[in-house]
Amino acid sequence: MIRWGIIGAGNIAHRFAGSLAATEKGSLYAVANRTLEKARAFQLEHPCEKIYDDYEELLRDNNVDIVYIALPHLYHAQWIKRAIVHGKAVLCEKPATLDLKQMLEIDMLLKENQVFFMEAMKSRFVPAYQKMSSLIKEGLIGEITNISTSFCRLVPEENSGYYYQPIQGGCLLDMGIYNASLIEDFTTEPLSLQQVDYQMHTSGVEVYVNAVLANDHVTCQLESGFDRNLPVEAVITGTKGKIVMPDFHRGSSITISLNQNKEGAKNYDIPYHQDDFYGEIVHVMDCFSKGEVESSVMSRQASVNCAEMIDQIKKKLSY
Repeated sequence: MIRWGIIGAGNIAHRFAGSLAATEKGSLYAVANRTLEKARAFQLEHPCEKIYDDYEELLRDNNVDIVYIALPHLYHAQWIKRAIVHGKAVLCEKPATLDLKQMLEIDMLLKENQVFFMEAMKSRFVPAYQKMSSLIKEGLIGEITNISTSFCRLVPEENSGYYYQPIQGGCLLDMGIYNASLIEDFTTEPLSLQQVDYQMHTSGVEVYVNAVLANDHVTCQLESGFDRNLPVEAVITGTKGKIVMPDFHRGSSITISLNQNKEGAKNYDIPYHQDDFYGEIVHVMDCFSKGEVESSVMSRQASVNCAEMIDQIKKKLSY
């Protein structure tokens, strides 16, 4: 069995542990949290051998094969680096870093320490997304000309955790990173920011962003927000048709419209194998078993590109 250690015991760690329990190759070995009380409560719900109130202690445990980092955004880079130095394979919740500078530092450290690392972009590993990706690569909709992504939901400031906190807060790092990942996955050349509309909160973080990025071949929209509810979807348009994916951050269906098809659009429901974490977890364990140091689906360069895209937009925002 591949033994996992989880750093952080919040809501997403609970969801992750539940999915891990459904796999054949993986087991939860240890969890670390700032307080032993919360780690013990986590252990009662998700049985594991060890609990720690010190993240370093978990990293020093030789029985841990892979570390899943489920901390607030502010602490991702720090504990990715510590895990790499300890020789642990790493899966870190998105966004892996707060900015491009941090991501490049991690990339350099990984070149010096050959261990596996992947940003946890689970959206790329659900069956519907993988089906969409394969159809696009097969040329079903022709050459891509436009990618439109929208992910906005109303997130009240009350009890919102770190979402409104300076530095680690804002809709781009929490939700817009999903938009950036999809755009990055289906564009092959660098994009430059053309225009951006936005709204800022009094805390200094962005609560709405509608950005247009483009290169010579494709125009992309990245819309993200905490201050409004809008339909969550991605629309990828090509010279032969388009594919629409609702809830693209955890998609389970696609609608295909081809220009020459007079019968109209066709919808395909493609359910998860277990849940929206399962495919990502299985993929990481497959990579680890093969001795690979990065994913071919969510590579380190993909993480660099996503961080660069978010940075481009953030540099244009001001309060």
